[in-house]
Amino acid sequence: MAFDFNALGKNDKVALVAGALTTILLFIPAYAKASVEGKGVAASIGSQSESKSAFVEWATIGALLLIVAFVIVVLRLVVGNLPAGVPWNLITAAVAGLGTLLLVIYVFTFGVGDVPDSVKDSVNLSTGPGWSGWILIVAAIVFTAFSFLGFKDSGEQIPDFNKGNDAPPAPPTA
Repeated sequence: MAFDFNALGKNDKVALVAGALTTILLFIPAYAKASVEGKGVAASIGSQSESKSAFVEWATIGALLLIVAFVIVVLRLVVGNLPAGVPWNLITAAVAGLGTLLLVIYVFTFGVGDVPDSVKDSVNLSTGPGWSGWILIVAAIVFTAFSFLGFKDSGEQIPDFNKGNDAPPAPPTA
């Protein structure tokens, strides 16, 4: 059986393409960028910068979650052999959302507090997303949004974990 991209719904198409783009951008070493420039007595160190891919410190967890979400989308749409009865669209949206959240939080908070107070007056430190980090953030948000829209359109329900437990608990006995 051949895969037909045109047979997919709009939300699935966008989720598949955005997930692929997100996965590729995770490996580009311009996700997080840090620059330091000496001033005053430390001007001799000049200006230095460093960039990292999304596989750095705890951002790695977010990157891996986004890869897992993309693999689920591919298995569901392209391969089509996932077990029935499991809310795969919900799982995809939740995992992609958590991965996106972790990547966004990391890229805007890394390096904060890493510079000792004795050095802060002699250097300018700048941290934040690099060029691929900005594109990655947008792609991951689009991937998450269209995964959620795919869940909404799929008719899947959020599992009710309280089934059969509708009776109030028995009062304590003396």
